[in-house]
Amino acid sequence: MSGPNVASATGTRLDSAAKHQIAVRTSYEHLLSWVGYEQVVLQKEKHAFSVAKDDITIGVARPVRRNENGRGVTRNKAYVSVVSTLARMETSAKNYLIALYHNHRNHAERDSFIQFIERRPEVWDPNMSEIAKKQIAEMPEFFFVGVSVGFAYPHPLSGDNTCTSMIGGMRTIMNGPFPIDTGDKVQWIWEAESNCFNKTGYRYPPISDSRRSEGISVFLRTHDKTLSRDDAIRKLTYEHSNGVFTAGQKPNGAPYDGKKEIAYVKAVRPRTDGTENPFDKMREFGKALSSARPFEPFDILIGRQSM
Repeated sequence: MSGPNVASATGTRLDSAAKHQIAVRTSYEHLLSWVGYEQVVLQKEKHAFSVAKDDITIGVARPVRRNENGRGVTRNKAYVSVVSTLARMETSAKNYLIALYHNHRNHAERDSFIQFIERRPEVWDPNMSEIAKKQIAEMPEFFFVGVSVGFAYPHPLSGDNTCTSMIGGMRTIMNGPFPIDTGDKVQWIWEAESNCFNKTGYRYPPISDSRRSEGISVFLRTHDKTLSRDDAIRKLTYEHSNGVFTAGQKPNGAPYDGKKEIAYVKAVRPRTDGTENPFDKMREFGKALSSARPFEPFDILIGRQSM
């Protein structure tokens, strides 16, 4: 599956001379909500929620629910507000986000789902916490911004919370959990969505029990995938670079959790029944210039403006 690319052939990284870049800032307001409004967490575990080099920067636009105000009035910020992780978002809220991306064939179905959950939150999750309710109410529309070429802290008291993001050009980045072929159109997904796809990256049919958070959880558990040994080793190496360790691997026994719930790269594929998911098409942002196995570096042409 793996093909030759600049990174593997030369031991260096593809980085085009012609590139387009913009300044972005981490969305402190959203990240604070997703860690349960614990400011100290954002400061102490700053690397777990930061935007690091080569991270996919995902913009946060207006809330999914039209009648909600944006977090922190992001439209009045000097730079585009971005995140690279869902931090510690509550399970009910993550399942809500997964349902938005996975289950609907058009915007009318999606709007109907949003309105139903707004009217009947007790059906979605009768034991939902107040924090989860706020996370759902303020869930933003996510959009691709670029690939980070710098580092930005999640909390303004930790350091600089702005960095540069590459929005156009060629770059070597890490593949996600599915194989990619040369010439594939590329999209981004959240790590939490991984079990919505089969091993080759084709999206499963819609979830039948999609108006209950527990129904989404059951679907994800049912479709949990076991990685091959080589894929698991590459994934472990990738996670270690993000500071993610199991209890026995944490340096000096330190109770530190690295970055999880990140945005992955994935080739655009239809559903297993051959139909297309419009919300995957909306997340396209480039084209693969080489093939790659899961969690392997590959070359990509970032070109959202030409798609």
